[in-house]
Amino acid sequence: MIDAPDAERQNAILMGSWMSLTPSVKALEFMEFLLRHPPSTRPPNLLLIGDSHSGKSTVLERFLSLHGPVVSPEAETSVVDVVVITCPPEPKIKALYMSILDALLVPYKPNAEEGAMYSQIKLIFRKVSVKVLLIDEINNTLQGPPLRQRQFRNALKNLAHDTKVRMVTAGTYDALNALTIDEQLGSRFETMYMPRWKSDKEVGTLLATMEKRIPLKKPSDLKSVAMLRLVKERAEDSLGDICSLVRNAAVKAIDTGVEQITEALINDLVWTPPSKRRRSVQPGVQLAI
Repeated sequence: MIDAPDAERQNAILMGSWMSLTPSVKALEFMEFLLRHPPSTRPPNLLLIGDSHSGKSTVLERFLSLHGPVVSPEAETSVVDVVVITCPPEPKIKALYMSILDALLVPYKPNAEEGAMYSQIKLIFRKVSVKVLLIDEINNTLQGPPLRQRQFRNALKNLAHDTKVRMVTAGTYDALNALTIDEQLGSRFETMYMPRWKSDKEVGTLLATMEKRIPLKKPSDLKSVAMLRLVKERAEDSLGDICSLVRNAAVKAIDTGVEQITEALINDLVWTPPSKRRRSVQPGVQLAI
């Protein structure tokens, strides 16, 4: 795309592309194992843990893209091996069921009883051959009272038991408490971590890969010592922030016509480090609404 119009190049940069990074590849390999695993009484599951913006959701989206629905004109129904949802903001069972039905594009009555929705889910899972259920932001289950949390976990257990579906859940480190507090449920999940990017060697490889894929007309030498340290410092070792920082800088490089990412350009970029985005409201300070 090096000779494409500026707007097209910038759009391609911001969209990004999949990069086969070691933690992500390992997670995908285990998810492939879950997909191949035959139905069983205690199906294996995966809990993917990491900081915000560490690549968890991207891994789920990648797996879904590799195993999209199979639609055949001759078949009575589609084959849907993988379904992805975001965990409801609170541990409400009905909201969970509605999310699953929405993901499957199945009509339902919003005022239907939980039991009716659950029966509908079991039927449709069987009908379209769902094998793996991906649940992002599983740490949301900690947002309600203990009784509701326990009921929500029981709903997940029942779903896995009744449908033999394998589950992949992803969330922040709080998600460990969300699932492992229930010994019976927690014992069914293997845990994998999306680490922070502290190694200069690994970050250098990542930046070199990104530079090859970004359609700028001049080299930026992102893996140089000075550029690597600057990017790591501003992105604070977060994978998502490293990628966002470089992409935003590349877009500005096209806007300004310099066609390369420089230290001056990164320093001049409007960019708030991750740690400063998490600000607490000081006592006596009123928020404007």
